[in-house]
Amino acid sequence: MRTEVSAAVGAASKAREVAHQLPAKSTALVGDAHVLRALPRAELRRVGPFVFCDHFGPAPAVRETMSVPPHPHVGLQTVTYLFSGAIRHRDSLGTVQDILPGDVNWMTAGGGIVHAEDVHTGPDAQALHGIQTWVALPAAQRQVAPAFAHVPASRLPLRESEGARVRVIAGALDGDVSPVPTFHPLTYLDVELEAGARVSLSVNPAHALALYVADGEVAVGGTPVARGVLAHLDEGGDVLSLYSTQGGRAVVLGGEPLPEPLVIWWNFVVDSVAEGRARLADWEAGRFPPLAP
Repeated sequence: MRTEVSAAVGAASKAREVAHQLPAKSTALVGDAHVLRALPRAELRRVGPFVFCDHFGPAPAVRETMSVPPHPHVGLQTVTYLFSGAIRHRDSLGTVQDILPGDVNWMTAGGGIVHAEDVHTGPDAQALHGIQTWVALPAAQRQVAPAFAHVPASRLPLRESEGARVRVIAGALDGDVSPVPTFHPLTYLDVELEAGARVSLSVNPAHALALYVADGEVAVGGTPVARGVLAHLDEGGDVLSLYSTQGGRAVVLGGEPLPEPLVIWWNFVVDSVAEGRARLADWEAGRFPPLAP
């Protein structure tokens, strides 16, 4: 019997349940590389401020699996989180940063930034496996100055018990607050469960939430969720109870819903389609800052 990792749960608590299960769709990335795209989709455009979720790997650590050439972003924050492997991030601020498993690369695009990502290759390279998400910025912050934050795994709150590990990537879990800078209340957790392990977590009832299983299987309450599936959770509950029969790893993501207007146009979060087209024209005309050499 595994020991349960739990948060304080009151007598009037309500458990979150699975509202919908949505298998991620295989989507071409660059070259022959494909990812599993869980967000956005016709059935679910976003979960709280999270508007994009790609799951990549495990894949051989060769350049073609995750070498994304320079491209722009506006009005959002990109979040790269690895389970294994390594990626080098470069951007137009002059940042050059390697990301390793458990670290967080949190890039604020704001009014406009350009970045590129290259997989680590070589005889010691591990298979690449991770998640990239986009967090939409609130309308008032969509034109903030671009910024980049790297937070190593050692600085992220971590709860451990026999068979269970919960890392707070961003946001908070009870009194454990991630140092990752955000502009909007959100929840982003990495949950690892060995076979037979349980975890019961207090969650904010005002947050829209989803669980994406990256490996194995994880059950929400009594509902099993398989690898590659996004489980959209019902609203209003303040407890999330997870269990795994065979072992699994999942991310829990979401937050307070963002009000409209919010348009995803290519790599941008903007107020309107017209603004998205204008920013694409800026990119095509070379009006974004160049990637630092």
